[in-house]
Amino acid sequence: MRLALAKQSLIFCPDSMENMPVDFSKLLTDLGFTPTEARVYLASLKLGPTSVQEIAKVAKLSRTASYDVIAVLQERGLMSTFERGKKKYFSAEEPERAVAYFKNRSQELVEKIETFTRSLTEMKMLAGGERPTVRFFEGREALHALFADLVSVHPKELLELSNIDAAYGEIDPNVLLEARKALDDTKVKIKMLHRGELRNPRPGAEYCRLLSEFGEFTGEIWVYEDRVAFVQFVGKMMTVIVHSKGFADMARVLFRAAWSVCSAQSFRK
Repeated sequence: MRLALAKQSLIFCPDSMENMPVDFSKLLTDLGFTPTEARVYLASLKLGPTSVQEIAKVAKLSRTASYDVIAVLQERGLMSTFERGKKKYFSAEEPERAVAYFKNRSQELVEKIETFTRSLTEMKMLAGGERPTVRFFEGREALHALFADLVSVHPKELLELSNIDAAYGEIDPNVLLEARKALDDTKVKIKMLHRGELRNPRPGAEYCRLLSEFGEFTGEIWVYEDRVAFVQFVGKMMTVIVHSKGFADMARVLFRAAWSVCSAQSFRK
């Protein structure tokens, strides 16, 4: 019984893990070899210089398949061949050569990833132009997600269309004010077209009351940088953020047109 317990403790001892056998086949496939490439390389390494028939036998592959894999490994500099008499022999290069090969492949992959990253804009254009991305949030998260996204892009301008009465009727004013703290009002030019009475106006922001003949609504629309955000207050609060420069530009034009009309109406009064 004690012997069994001792064996179990040895299994879970961290020091014993250093002596655990390595699955070289899995290691090679994890590094990028195909399963057949791993089998042929290990078989050749085990056998030393030998014929393709012997490699195929140990690797459990057909002779033709083994020839194909050997050709690939030779191109990578991981197998060599020579003739002795009339017989052709194949030999796996030392594992150090494989390590050098994998390191080189790793560096090439890093460079390709960097190139891929730099080319993302061009690749998106291949799909017929940049496609809008849409994110959807519900409940209390909807409000905080909106302010978090606003702050993350550091906008120079924020254009708001808001039903203030609806917002304060559905949201705890303290929650709303707490969310607003995320935005530094002094660094953003803010304009708001609003329905309802102003509450806690931001210093330095511009406000214009929306004409009643424009229709009724119970939410908000924000336009900032290359985003358009829609907020619904009635029922379950929801926020939809559309990331699209084209849509944002169109929304910005509509906002400025409405602002111009409201400003002219206010001036006449």
